[in-house]
Amino acid sequence: MTAHSRQVLLDLVQWNGRIDDLIAAARMIPESGFPAVVLDRASAQAALRKVLAGEALPGDLTAWTEQLHMREDIDIEPGHEDLLTQFLFEMSTPELFEPITRELCNRWLDELRATT
Repeated sequence: MTAHSRQVLLDLVQWNGRIDDLIAAARMIPESGFPAVVLDRASAQAALRKVLAGEALPGDLTAWTEQLHMREDIDIEPGHEDLLTQFLFEMSTPELFEPITRELCNRWLDELRATT
């Protein structure tokens, strides 16, 4: 994987930019088949804070988690795989769990902080 490809994925994981642009850029990168970047609890918390601050819509969070959940070249923080995988699954499929609301975002923030 090139340095540019890795940076694109890192920007996606850290949600550095407009979500539509980040997803489009990530889709242009062929998956390498091995982890290039890691989703950690801090990135998940920052994404939830974006929604809570009104900087992103719940649908943006869904799109972000869906993209992260689909990629094989984005790994999950060691020791927190179950928690972060559940976070990705629930946020990427709110129709199966519950709508993304302020209450849900705050619950997840508390859950992610409790493991810090």
